[in-house]
Amino acid sequence: MEKIYVIGHKNPDTDTTISAIAMANFLNTITRTENYIPVTTAKINSETEFVLNKFGYVAPEILEDATDKKLFLVDHNEQSQWVNGASAENILGFVDHHKIKFENSFPIEIITKPWGCTCTIIYYLFEGQNIEVPKELKPLMLCAMLSDTVILKSVTTTKRDKKYVEDISQELEIDYKEIGMEMFKAKAQISNKTADEIIHNDFKNFDFNAGKFGIGQIETPDLTDVVARADEIKSKMQELVESEGYHSMIIMLTDIIEVGSKLLVVSKDENKIAEIFNTTIDDGLSEFLPSVMSRKKQIMPKLSEKF
Repeated sequence: MEKIYVIGHKNPDTDTTISAIAMANFLNTITRTENYIPVTTAKINSETEFVLNKFGYVAPEILEDATDKKLFLVDHNEQSQWVNGASAENILGFVDHHKIKFENSFPIEIITKPWGCTCTIIYYLFEGQNIEVPKELKPLMLCAMLSDTVILKSVTTTKRDKKYVEDISQELEIDYKEIGMEMFKAKAQISNKTADEIIHNDFKNFDFNAGKFGIGQIETPDLTDVVARADEIKSKMQELVESEGYHSMIIMLTDIIEVGSKLLVVSKDENKIAEIFNTTIDDGLSEFLPSVMSRKKQIMPKLSEKF
């Protein structure tokens, strides 16, 4: 049987990378094969690198072009986020916790739950089949849950996410709050990153009626360093908007301690974005928006509704 590549979205984050690893393991286990291969679309980010290094796990290989390759998607389903070369006819299924926006011509395996993290769903799949999650995967999946739920602070966090975080951390004797902060500090290190790397550190494209939107997020314990580079980042955003045909690009600058975000905006309709989020935008940067932590639940749906 030919290889089936288990792959997350473009600009891979921790959940999408660990989900590929965990789902490939699950699928190989239940099919009693080695046909499912975990891969990423690009180089992993600094947070994911920290997690894999901490627990002695090698990063998956990179698959930049999936032309004619069979795929099983994790942590996404929208075409705008597929790996280059992917086609609906070659996608055999997906596991995701986002809005479904997928069309094809034949039935496939679709596993979706309204939970805070794709790894939470995969952990549930292991439980449902009475399969013990491999010991080496448990800390990785814990870290993915902490990353996507912002150490259980995000509005996307569910009772299921919280249960698994507490269960795994207790079993492994890991202080999840401590390791969560270590992860976000690793992710927030921007001194040696270019503006382009900062923008694409955690970035997704969305197709709305008004056009193409790019929404990124930088999560940090302190906004000082990233706000100091706001003009530089905004300049690169403007360049990307013009060269790649975006209607708007928004980067969430999220403070995980103060629990809220500022929005860095380059748009054809900045005033409308300010109105949507009930804020003012000065030189591309919004006021601090308390409790706004989630791109999935608090940013993307409002933009989709109005644009």
